[in-house]
Amino acid sequence: PGTFAFAAPATKPAAGVAAHAVVFFPEDPIIYVSVTGAVDVAVAQATPEIFAWPTATPLTYGQSLHESTLGNGWASTTGTFAFVNPDDTPDIGTASHSVVFSPVDAANFLAVTGSVSVAVGKATPTVSTWPESSPLYRGQTLAESTLSGGNASVAGSFAFTTPTLKPDIGNAPQAVRFTPDDITHYLTVDDAVAVLVVSALEI
Repeated sequence: PGTFAFAAPATKPAAGVAAHAVVFFPEDPIIYVSVTGAVDVAVAQATPEIFAWPTATPLTYGQSLHESTLGNGWASTTGTFAFVNPDDTPDIGTASHSVVFSPVDAANFLAVTGSVSVAVGKATPTVSTWPESSPLYRGQTLAESTLSGGNASVAGSFAFTTPTLKPDIGNAPQAVRFTPDDITHYLTVDDAVAVLVVSALEI
């Protein structure tokens, strides 16, 4: 009779199956000597503890998840956080998206999947060309001037922001707004165009 014990009990083996030295200690060490051998020990990969999932910077409609920065995540081992589907382009609003934590020591630690909230705001259209206005008689309102020739990155329309205004004689800038057809996903854009106002005798 006797007992078995690991020769190096403080050893922390890596994940996998490996042989480790074991010593048999007889109960009667006067008559019998200890014997050393080896046994296979299977070690599974550990699951890291995620102390804090990262926060995601907001996106603009049309951007992909990989354009959002994940920061302030914290785990029990060194690693990185990344979106599971980085090429997804989420819709307007705030929604949860899958994130994976990948340990640097992938041999000994498993990846962990969770989710973070990503906020997506409206996009601002690009107005490449603001429209031109047709001239007015003195006393006419801006609504009676025709805006034409404008061009933007999305479908929409141009209109004066103060259509009932009756501008004075001269050539002055007047506020114009581009309103996208898809106001759910795009913001309006404001600028100004010159409007010529003359007396009736000048036209």
